[in-house]
Amino acid sequence: MRIRTRLLLLLIAIAAVPALAVGLLAWRDAERALSEAVAEQHRRTARAEAEHAATHVLSLATELGGALVHQEPLALGPSEAQEFLIRVFLRRDRIAQVGLFDARGELTASVFVDDPEAFARQEPQFGRHDTVAAREVEDFQRRSAGLLSQVSEDRAYAVSAPYLTAVRRRPAVVVVARAPGTRAGGLAAELGLEDLSQRLAMRGVGNERVFLLDGAGRLLLDGEPERERRQEDFSGKLTGVAGAKQTGLADYEEEGRAWLAAFSPVPELGWVAVVARPREAALAPLHALARSTFGVLGLTLVGVLALAPLLARALARPIARLAEGARELARGNLAHRISLKRRDELGDLARAFNDMGQALEQAHRELLGFNEQLAAQVEERTRELQQTQVQLSRSQRLAAMGDLAAGMAHEMNNPLAAVLGNVQLMLMDLPEEDPSRRMLGTVHQQAQRIASIVRELQLLSERQQLGRLPLDLHRMLQRVLESRDAELSLVGVRVDCQFHPGEVKVLGDTQALGDVFGRLLGNALNAMRDRPERNLVLSTQVVDAELVRVEMRDTGRGIAREHLERIFNPFFTTKQQWTGKGLSLAVCHRVIEDHGGTISLDSHEGVGTTVTLVLPAAPASGGLV
Repeated sequence: MRIRTRLLLLLIAIAAVPALAVGLLAWRDAERALSEAVAEQHRRTARAEAEHAATHVLSLATELGGALVHQEPLALGPSEAQEFLIRVFLRRDRIAQVGLFDARGELTASVFVDDPEAFARQEPQFGRHDTVAAREVEDFQRRSAGLLSQVSEDRAYAVSAPYLTAVRRRPAVVVVARAPGTRAGGLAAELGLEDLSQRLAMRGVGNERVFLLDGAGRLLLDGEPERERRQEDFSGKLTGVAGAKQTGLADYEEEGRAWLAAFSPVPELGWVAVVARPREAALAPLHALARSTFGVLGLTLVGVLALAPLLARALARPIARLAEGARELARGNLAHRISLKRRDELGDLARAFNDMGQALEQAHRELLGFNEQLAAQVEERTRELQQTQVQLSRSQRLAAMGDLAAGMAHEMNNPLAAVLGNVQLMLMDLPEEDPSRRMLGTVHQQAQRIASIVRELQLLSERQQLGRLPLDLHRMLQRVLESRDAELSLVGVRVDCQFHPGEVKVLGDTQALGDVFGRLLGNALNAMRDRPERNLVLSTQVVDAELVRVEMRDTGRGIAREHLERIFNPFFTTKQQWTGKGLSLAVCHRVIEDHGGTISLDSHEGVGTTVTLVLPAAPASGGLV
């Protein structure tokens, strides 16, 4: 295939595919944006109609309640009560009838139009109200009495479910207001919904349709009386509209047409306001966009066919130079650059090619640097492995020394018990003034010291079978601090607890871990004596929800670096005066190891020491000790 043919096909693909893709993307974006705009407009309209419907009905409830507040109609005589109801009746249009009910729910007075000519002679404003049949009066009294009986003491009014009047077949609701305070009875009025229906008919502009549904999803009002009488059920068409509590969107089909709808609940009435528009009408601007897109695509293809021969001749030589540059890069010559001084797309391609070569060269240098970084990481991991090996060696060394200590303790216990027993017998036989008693007391004291060392050796040598129970780490640390509170105050140590937020639980033995923290706290106190700054920081941290890290940092004398490797060895101490047995840290190491944890120590001479313990975290469901 010749380059001209290939270039023609390439240009067609380059021109047509992007244009088509842009058109499809533009269509999708425009459809989404238009759908969102239509939906938002429908939501606003639905909310507005819902609020207007609620205001239209609930304002009558407010008026009825206000009439009861300003006057007590049940205390009026028949003529005064009738005059009171006439004022209420004439206050607004579309009130078909009003009634006054006593505490037993029985009607005491009512006003309605049953003879238009007679009422017109009395008051011309009666002409604004419908003529009511006797059956409708009975229905109104029954509905009003039932609704008044359901009004709770904490509410002043109630509105019935919408219904069609028995004779006129017009939508209406009953609004009742309960007498305030301790007065019983109330005021009721039947409100026709024709004004709302007319408003919905006017709000439906063009193909848009605005209507109200009752709580069950049946058509209540839409401006067409005949359709309102049929009470069409929309609960199956509009998903989520029945009993809706918040604004939403829905699609439905009617008479073969797809509709886009938004709905909003009517406050306090349980109705739903719906705004709908046919989908093809809502998305009509997209069809114009599609025609424009395909027109542009056609013009683009015609231009490509006309310019392809000229472009083929102008592109052959620069493409060859670009191919040569690509071969140079393939040979590994990353410093090769193409000199093509053009201001068209090929020039841009040559500059992009040079940028690519520069980027490859830079990437090569970065790869070399990455190799060096990787080597450093390997070295770091090797150092960590060496530290692990050191800790393992320390554990093995402590285990070996523990076995030796076990043998020593076993061999020393019996002779030591004999010495202590004989000394105690001799002390019991000697009088208080005998000069030998003081010497025997010293022997007894030192023998007890040897017994204490033997017990420490047994702690070091015996693998503890500790009960692993979930325990509250913070509570245990607080108990350890409280046990040393007097000594901390005496030395003048300021303690700063930086605990992890919330409850932290670890698996372990309370007595054994409490002894470990007590020993570590005693070492810290000893190291901070006679120091100008005496601060102790105790912090906890949860690591990956499986481990708990505890750090104890003091500002004591610190430990020389050459002693750090031997710090956990039995009988090794850095104290300036021998006040212990040199077994404390060795015992701590054995206990923490028995708990499945680790202990490490970092110290700088003259600065302070940090002891870090890592313990297994307890499951979240475990009980606390």
